[in-house]
Amino acid sequence: MPTFRARPGRMPSRAVVVAPAVLLAAAALVAACGTDTPSSRPTVTVFVDPPAKAAATTPAPARTSVPTVAAQPTTAAVPTALAVGRQRNAPHSYAEARARIESASPASPVTSTFQSPSGNIVCHLGGARGLAACEVRSGRVGLPTTSICPPGGPTDIGRVELRASGARPVCNADTIRDGGEPKLSYGSRTAALDPVACVSEESGVTCVDSSSRRGFFLARGTFVTF
Repeated sequence: MPTFRARPGRMPSRAVVVAPAVLLAAAALVAACGTDTPSSRPTVTVFVDPPAKAAATTPAPARTSVPTVAAQPTTAAVPTALAVGRQRNAPHSYAEARARIESASPASPVTSTFQSPSGNIVCHLGGARGLAACEVRSGRVGLPTTSICPPGGPTDIGRVELRASGARPVCNADTIRDGGEPKLSYGSRTAALDPVACVSEESGVTCVDSSSRRGFFLARGTFVTF
């Protein structure tokens, strides 16, 4: 082991003896780690968003099927008990009309269609127009109000139709007339008496339905429904 001596003229210092093995170990440590001081491991902060709350879903209101309202005939709102015009010799109830029809003579050839002797009134029983429908060629019936007539069309009554719900006036622009209807003489009724029957008189035509006990009277310039 080498010995370190103090130089002349100076105070001798304490000798530091370092073992060669220690020096070699220190050198190896420096060589292995390098001269940089290892930095502390970086801290990585990870922000995790909380799970998004599901948006509150308000259940869509159930779709109510609104039925498409088809245009109803204006006459659908008309009362089935009306009396318009002169009403000359017109029945005003089912009982009165039925008694008049029963007292008339049946005309066997006349069944589902007929016209008055003058040809001004024509009637059809059954079919698309209901149980019975009668129409005037001249002498349409004016109304005190036109609210029962569809806008843009006729503003007077030319036909009355009898259905199970009652007799209703119609502001018609069409016609049921075909020109071939047989004539029903005055004082005669249709061959069948039930459920629908009509009588032809000089004052006009009367038709009734025995099932619903409804009916109407129609003549030039007047009508009655009951």
